[in-house]
Amino acid sequence: MRASKLTVTGMALGIALAAAGSAHATLSTAVRVVLQKGKHFEPSDLFLRRGDTITLVNGDETTIHHAFIEADQFAFDAGDQEPGRQATLVLKEAGHFIIQCGIHPKMKLTIHVQ
Repeated sequence: MRASKLTVTGMALGIALAAAGSAHATLSTAVRVVLQKGKHFEPSDLFLRRGDTITLVNGDETTIHHAFIEADQFAFDAGDQEPGRQATLVLKEAGHFIIQCGIHPKMKLTIHVQ
């Protein structure tokens, strides 16, 4: 009886792992909204996966922002973002990157992409 119980348990574990593997392969990408407000990015640190999207939203009422990345792997430049405007960045490269504001040099968002 013990041997059959182990076999059933092993089969259940195998089925669960197979299901988890196929579920992982079909996971959709995430969209993260980052607010630019008060000369800060909120949040200021993100952990993401390749294929995820960041939407940068200027939440200030009168302040213009200019988000950009300069990295060896790629470059991103949102241009001047008027209040209420947004820009989108799809993360295609793994690594650690810093999004900065060209107008407010102390504004930094660190992103970690797996």
